[in-house]
Amino acid sequence: MYSREFKEPPVQIVQNGKANFGTFLGISSKFGIKGMRAPYAGVPLPTVISKLRIKSRLNYIFSIDKYIGISEFYDFRIFSLAEVAFWNKETGKKQFYHTVIPTRHHFIPLSTDRGICASYLRRRYIKLSWGRKHQHHALSFRVKGDSVRPDAEGFFFSPIGDKMHTDCMFVNPSPTSSRCSATWFSAMSIDGQITLDKEQADKSHGLGAMIMNRTYVKVHSKSKRAWGLGTVKDKKIIFQLGYSNLDAFDNDRFNSNVLIEDGKATTLPPVIMTHPFGLDKKWIIQDTESMVDLTFTPVSQCSRLLNIILLRRDYTSIYGTFDGVLLNSDGEKIVLKNFPGIISRDFLRSLL
Repeated sequence: MYSREFKEPPVQIVQNGKANFGTFLGISSKFGIKGMRAPYAGVPLPTVISKLRIKSRLNYIFSIDKYIGISEFYDFRIFSLAEVAFWNKETGKKQFYHTVIPTRHHFIPLSTDRGICASYLRRRYIKLSWGRKHQHHALSFRVKGDSVRPDAEGFFFSPIGDKMHTDCMFVNPSPTSSRCSATWFSAMSIDGQITLDKEQADKSHGLGAMIMNRTYVKVHSKSKRAWGLGTVKDKKIIFQLGYSNLDAFDNDRFNSNVLIEDGKATTLPPVIMTHPFGLDKKWIIQDTESMVDLTFTPVSQCSRLLNIILLRRDYTSIYGTFDGVLLNSDGEKIVLKNFPGIISRDFLRSLL
């Protein structure tokens, strides 16, 4: 059966111009990848130039009793993007709020020990914070609506001492060892609530995942990612699957696919995600190791197009349900049925 060994995280991701590639249980204290030697076509460009091609992304996926959603912060260097989208699981109705933020140095912090990433705009207040010492993560937002969207407030936090809390780090060639892509994946239990138009809402329990990624991007980048969060036979399950054109050539050894089951991590093999009948029809997600055999049925999708000067981004987030089977590291089957999750499809063209 497929396996990738979890190792102890390195002190630094990049040392002496080379990355410490691998799959790690835990996280380095600094999450930076600048300093790679000659990352583009072997040309030894100054670090100040090559680091401009590093793009950073921070996602927070949440699923509580009534709602499932995703918040994203994206640092394009010259400006940043903050957004939150969520769906009512019972009705499939979506709500989406986003804003563009002027450039800010280290908008997505380098420190994994403690950090805050936020949009402080009055109409789009979105804040994600973390502190690993107390295994703390929190997302809060307060956003104004319009004629078709209500005002919304939300708050989610992970309890201190949460047994589900698991940190993993994946440092992969992108696609060769001259460049790298680093991902911090943090799974957790959460408590939280969402309030629409100031209606009273009860706090409920659920699951969440925070994913930070830094990558040396190409001019054209495209990716597909899937996250599932829920319970199966009283076991808490969170998984991440996906691939991109920035993945390592040897993606059996280097990828970011992972399953968390009651705090236990299992590395998953590379997968292929297809939607032969369209984005809004059934997806098929499979591997070649018989550990992942899933279908995804979309319920509602949210599509956005960003086109600013030398940058174009076309991306879609889809809420739906997974059905099928996953295998954990012990070879046990986890059977999913109407299991809630989100798929993200992203295309980026960047000349910056």
